[in-house]
Amino acid sequence: MYYLRKNVNGEELAVYKHHDFSRFYRGDFRGTDGRYQGMKLYTCKTLKRILSLRQSTYDYCGDWYDVYDENGKVTAPEIEDQERQLSAKAEKENAE
Repeated sequence: MYYLRKNVNGEELAVYKHHDFSRFYRGDFRGTDGRYQGMKLYTCKTLKRILSLRQSTYDYCGDWYDVYDENGKVTAPEIEDQERQLSAKAEKENAE
């Protein structure tokens, strides 16, 4: 299962989903079994889905989360491609 997490100034943040709504929330990371204000850590089985959520989160708030699974931080060609595209987009915007 994949999930999104990042470290900001020593504070671990993750993406959570409310069970009654289709919204996602950002909050303190409390482990894979932990809850944030009653919400579970959002996990999914496919890398494609978590990368889509990662991009949506970035587009919404500008936060870039790392992809994790039960073994730690995930590195895969799809993740590297997404990061390269983001870097190229940021360089293009800075050049304008």
